[in-house]
Amino acid sequence: MIDNRVKEYWNDIDNRLEVLLEKGFVKLPSIKKFDLDSISKNIKSDMGSLTFKESCEAHIKFLNNLELQNYLTPKLFNLAKKIFSYKGELTNQYNIARKVEPGNSKEMYRAHFDSHLFTLITPIKIPYSQDNDKCGELIYFPNLRKNPKNEFSNIFSKIYYKRYASEIGLKKLSVLHQEKTENFKNYEPLLFLGKTTLHTNHNVSDSCNTYRLTLLTHFFDDTPKIGVGSLLRFLRRR
Repeated sequence: MIDNRVKEYWNDIDNRLEVLLEKGFVKLPSIKKFDLDSISKNIKSDMGSLTFKESCEAHIKFLNNLELQNYLTPKLFNLAKKIFSYKGELTNQYNIARKVEPGNSKEMYRAHFDSHLFTLITPIKIPYSQDNDKCGELIYFPNLRKNPKNEFSNIFSKIYYKRYASEIGLKKLSVLHQEKTENFKNYEPLLFLGKTTLHTNHNVSDSCNTYRLTLLTHFFDDTPKIGVGSLLRFLRRR
């Protein structure tokens, strides 16, 4: 990639981060101008038959080419310290690729909050359905809860909201709180407050023309090392 193109991509990041703090989420500029077909093929090759893979080579290469660590991470780090009294390290990050094949009925409606302060979802390959069926769209509820004060309130709140981790449950929740849906067809990454935003995905229907590939970048887990987030990541690596 040309440095000027990358620099231009991050031109208004300060303004967008103001929106993030105000609304709990913000879209970043479209990444359509990058070679997404090649990137998706490389990441898919690294993943093989896996649905999730942490820090695969092609994934990290793309993030490095986008210079995430130069333009976005330091600014989020400063916000984490200033707004959320974060005392951890800049390197406390978690990168995972998520690939869902058409007809996969397991990866849907698993509504949850993240354990990290910020979550970035970057769309790499987004399917479509000629039958207008579901294509794995993101469902999210920004600022649904306050940032937990401690791990006890964090776990209790996560358990409470698990009652909505189904299609029926989400419909009930949408009556009480504003639901947002993002299909990522414009290939605009979505950045949101991970610990306060309940989120999940629709199913990727059999009628979809291809798999759905997104990159999840999580910034700054401020929960204890024995917290629920650390436990779930340990289990996923097994």
